[in-house]
Amino acid sequence: LVPVLAISFLILAAPTMNFNVIIPALIDVPDHINQAAMIDRTLVEDETSNVIEGVITGEMFGEDKLATQILMDGVHAMLENAATVKIKRTTEVYPGGMPFSAAFPKPLSWEEVEKLCEKYKVDAIVAIEKFDSDFIIVPGVNQTATVKAGIRMYDPASKSIVDQYQFSHQESWGSGELSIEAALNGLISKNAAVKEASYEAGIQYGRRLSPSWYRVSRPYFKKSKGDDVFAEGARMMEVNDWFAAKEALFQAVENGHRKTKGKAAHNLAVVCEIEGNLEEAKGWAQEAWGKYKNKKSKDYLYDLNRRINEAARVDQQLARQ
Repeated sequence: LVPVLAISFLILAAPTMNFNVIIPALIDVPDHINQAAMIDRTLVEDETSNVIEGVITGEMFGEDKLATQILMDGVHAMLENAATVKIKRTTEVYPGGMPFSAAFPKPLSWEEVEKLCEKYKVDAIVAIEKFDSDFIIVPGVNQTATVKAGIRMYDPASKSIVDQYQFSHQESWGSGELSIEAALNGLISKNAAVKEASYEAGIQYGRRLSPSWYRVSRPYFKKSKGDDVFAEGARMMEVNDWFAAKEALFQAVENGHRKTKGKAAHNLAVVCEIEGNLEEAKGWAQEAWGKYKNKKSKDYLYDLNRRINEAARVDQQLARQ
């Protein structure tokens, strides 16, 4: 039964066009912040607590200290060519909260923030204020590294915390067929696993501060019964010849039967989105649904409206400097 269901799903699954789009930063960094310095504020003043944590979690002493620096590397790499804010990574280490605590530590004093900004010639301070890492091996499943972090951005000009964000990032390895022996041998890769998870966590945080690219999938139609011109347009989409695709699809909208017109209008919307013409894409999707009752286009309109709003915000963020 399961194989039959899997085959049925593959048959029914709609073909998609996959392409990259730019999305806005999750927070709007104030215009006057062009550069920020990043510091580690996770030093545990009570070393006894730190040793206890290492015993319980299996961490080597100082392991998380290295991982916070790797996280900074990820943030720096993400924002190195950003048009919004640049990051200077530092080796500054400040005392912060206690391990196992869900709460952020008391904020840095504005006097200390201003001193750090002056030292590094920056406009703001980004502080890693909470950090923990775990590495778990499940025999027969996989190996998983999890990084949990809490980060603040301090703006001394407005005396405000621009961002306070707590998140986790997980990376997994394994084919699902690990033996117990292989799992135990996998302990050797623990440091590498935590480093990779920390770096990717830094990339994840960097996306909060700068527009970034991600991949989307849009369903399209390959065929419409008895319409060779429509099929040609779909094939031209598949070889990325957008001009030829639109020429054929325009003809299909003009001369096809009602279902063909709806499918062709939908495909034209997809082509226009790929070309970056979002308003034109929305117009074609509206025609596909409103005039020709193409149901896929109704859902697609929600995606296009979101993209239009996101594009406006991206333009605003990129024009800030």
